[in-house]
Amino acid sequence: MLGPDELRGLCRAYRDDPGRRTDSELVDRIESEVQRYRSVRAGRPVQLPPAPLDQLLPLLGWLIYETSWEALQRVVTAFDRLDEQDDRRRESEGAVDQIGRLADAARQLPWPEFAPRALGAIRAQALVESKRDRESGYESAWILHREARKKYVEFRDCHGTGPDRERYTQAIDDVLLQLALAETGTACRTAERVIGRWAEEFADPADPDRSRAAEQRWVQRMFHQLTEGLEVGELAIGTAYRIREERGFVDQVCETRLTLRNALQNPGIMSARAALLLLPLGREMDRLGRRAPGTGSWQRWEAGLLCRFEQAYRAIEEEVTDQPGDPVPVRPDLQRQLVHIRLDLGLLKPGYDLPSGLSFAPGLRINPLDDTAVRSLTEWLATPDGRGRWRGFEAATMPSFIRSVVAGRSRGPADRGYQRWRREWFRYEQYAAEPGRRDRVEAALAAATG
Repeated sequence: MLGPDELRGLCRAYRDDPGRRTDSELVDRIESEVQRYRSVRAGRPVQLPPAPLDQLLPLLGWLIYETSWEALQRVVTAFDRLDEQDDRRRESEGAVDQIGRLADAARQLPWPEFAPRALGAIRAQALVESKRDRESGYESAWILHREARKKYVEFRDCHGTGPDRERYTQAIDDVLLQLALAETGTACRTAERVIGRWAEEFADPADPDRSRAAEQRWVQRMFHQLTEGLEVGELAIGTAYRIREERGFVDQVCETRLTLRNALQNPGIMSARAALLLLPLGREMDRLGRRAPGTGSWQRWEAGLLCRFEQAYRAIEEEVTDQPGDPVPVRPDLQRQLVHIRLDLGLLKPGYDLPSGLSFAPGLRINPLDDTAVRSLTEWLATPDGRGRWRGFEAATMPSFIRSVVAGRSRGPADRGYQRWRREWFRYEQYAAEPGRRDRVEAALAAATG
């Protein structure tokens, strides 16, 4: 068996060396270690792992977490649609195979509740499926996310009220933040893909009735997945607040702690994205005659959803400080996501009151989110090379979704602010360079608001 120092050294190598790669030899070794652990468990109907597995299991779980995450970074979107001779496809498929083996190793661990970080491999497997960027992949990803979350609940329950419960539930809560972030992210990415690629991949121009039926089906599917994704994201935010209060955050991942000082920002961003995508979908669900969740009306549901959005947004803007207590700036990639969220809200609900305590972009100081704020935020996001990567409803071609965005702005039927914004800033859309894309966008805007 690999000893504690060997496992610890391998895990630290992945943390300290960005160029460290998962290879088949190491995956072979991890699988062998799992089988050795299982042989120790054989014939031992005991609840707690004996020495030395009580030390080794958490470390092997950490190694599975690190190796599967590294492999995921080598998987490109829509890899299985690339030419078979494309090096990116070959690299991706090799990484996918490694992730699948690591996920199976995680499932086969004896006493898995003592190695909760191994759930990271199932998370990585779910994200691989979503990277296939097709309907079957999204479905598979959702099943895997639910598997990981179910195991999280089982692991917490397994520790009961034992003397070491706090040590292991802390580790399990740390992992929950990563699982929730992936699950909520998949719900958002699925919706953004369907909404943005509707004209090219989901609509049937030759059969309008079939297209309308597909829209109704997808509206309901996205609504339920985003609702669940938002709930999971809120669970992560609540868990992060509790971790901060009870144990504090850390500056570096180690064998006992996983939750860094900016732990509230990512689940806040994902939850806010999910809430904003839900707003137009709720209006469309109302038009389809579906009942609002709970016992209230769709108007009450929308008001409640906006309150939940604000709670998620406040988590993003929670001040992050280093160990001496000095403020830490928001990471550049998270800055862009935060500005996208404010822009999206300004397009959905012009004039919305959402003060910000941040100042890295000029538009953050403009409140409420009127047309001036929308322009300033847009200009900050737009890059000189013309690739601002508008996504989701910023690049929507799904007519029913566009119709609900326009109706939800509450400025009357003559309001064309959303359409004007789409046309003025079209060149920054994610798919703007595709032949015929502008015509398809114009057709979608006309079909939704004609």
